[in-house]
Amino acid sequence: MNAKDAWLATLGQLQVQLSRSLFDTWLRRVELLGYEDGRFVVTVPTEYARDWLERNLLESMTQTLGSIFKREVEIQLVVWQPPVTQSFDQPLFTYRSAQHSGSPLNSAYKLETFISGEANRYAYLLAEAIADGQIGRYSPALFVGGLGNGKTHLLQAIAHALLERDINAIYLTAETFTTRLVEAIRTGETAAFREKLHNADALLIDDAQFIEGKESTQAELVALWDSFRSRQRQLVFAADRLPSQMTRLSGDLRSRLQAGPLARLDPPDLALRRAILAEKSKARGLRLPKDVLELLATRLTSNVRDLQSAIDQLDSYSGLTSQAITRELAVMVLRALGAEQARAERTSLERVLQTVAAHYRLSVGDLTSRKRTKDVVLARHMAMYAARELSDASLAQIGAALSRDHSTVAHGCAKIAERLPQEPALSAAFEAIRAALAGNSSAERVGVPTSTRRASTAP
Repeated sequence: MNAKDAWLATLGQLQVQLSRSLFDTWLRRVELLGYEDGRFVVTVPTEYARDWLERNLLESMTQTLGSIFKREVEIQLVVWQPPVTQSFDQPLFTYRSAQHSGSPLNSAYKLETFISGEANRYAYLLAEAIADGQIGRYSPALFVGGLGNGKTHLLQAIAHALLERDINAIYLTAETFTTRLVEAIRTGETAAFREKLHNADALLIDDAQFIEGKESTQAELVALWDSFRSRQRQLVFAADRLPSQMTRLSGDLRSRLQAGPLARLDPPDLALRRAILAEKSKARGLRLPKDVLELLATRLTSNVRDLQSAIDQLDSYSGLTSQAITRELAVMVLRALGAEQARAERTSLERVLQTVAAHYRLSVGDLTSRKRTKDVVLARHMAMYAARELSDASLAQIGAALSRDHSTVAHGCAKIAERLPQEPALSAAFEAIRAALAGNSSAERVGVPTSTRRASTAP
């Protein structure tokens, strides 16, 4: 394989691994300039793009390229400005049609292609209500979830639906929003930038966590929020964590992000993972044997994107080698995705409950009881959160083990998630429990000193 083909194959692999918005923003305009003795010289359009890629993606790019090229490689990023640049006066944000040539929307991200289950049902229902209902009724709306669990899919699906209703909807990542704002300030086009956004009927901002620590961007979003609120227009945000967990977010913006409905997208449970795999393989025209589907559904527990990637890998390998899809092939794919290692780091639900109970000097029976004292409630909520984070158990399985329903478990997990960034003692308790489950016995009982244990039970 020559250098050019290896580079194109690397971009193709990264396009599968990354979100559409991330790839389009940072890698779409990256090109191979030259190659010599393992060093790939690659052009980027701006210094800002080069710095961002070096901080966030260069290591992954280098590993992927080295794997494909089958030798140790180095990627050197150089800034290169094309001779013709787009005028800021051209349309940047307003897409009256999802097929508009400037639209950043993925045509596959529609409400009808989103697969819902226990972990994301409320988020789907909220997205559907925004897409079909009165503009501004559910504004602002916030979707929160980890990487690859469907936030971008839902936001773009809402944008598609609104555009089909001839509603002026704008979808942007927070990173693109920030870049456009900086460019507008630099070129003196701030008024034009604001006019384009303030005139929209709906504004959807993805990856809102990116704006942490960016004061100008946060101030601009506060002004936008106030404008949209006064005109009863629609604002939708998505982030990988709650506003309360964004420590470098201004109080003004944090309160506004929390002012409307909030929907979490949790990692898919087993039933949902099965449904996603079945639907994704069907869409590819791929026959997935039952034992292969069950293996993937059992091992790939983190997010939807891993499930999609597994189907892509199976389809590619099977098609290129003319081999049938077997369990052995699925195991190979799992190793490539790192699922075997991730599984080894997980633990059983029973052991999580025992460890949490021991940490708080309680019994598992106390956790499953109807006791409502402060120390028992805290321990019970911590058990729910730790089980969700450190085991493969679904909300329903955790609820069954604690004699609660899944909605109570979801509430308990949310309570701990909100408190952890604000309470060092509680964070120390969780890390101690994690260390104990990982087999760290170097510290006193479950890895924390007595003073920390006492502090961790405080309300």
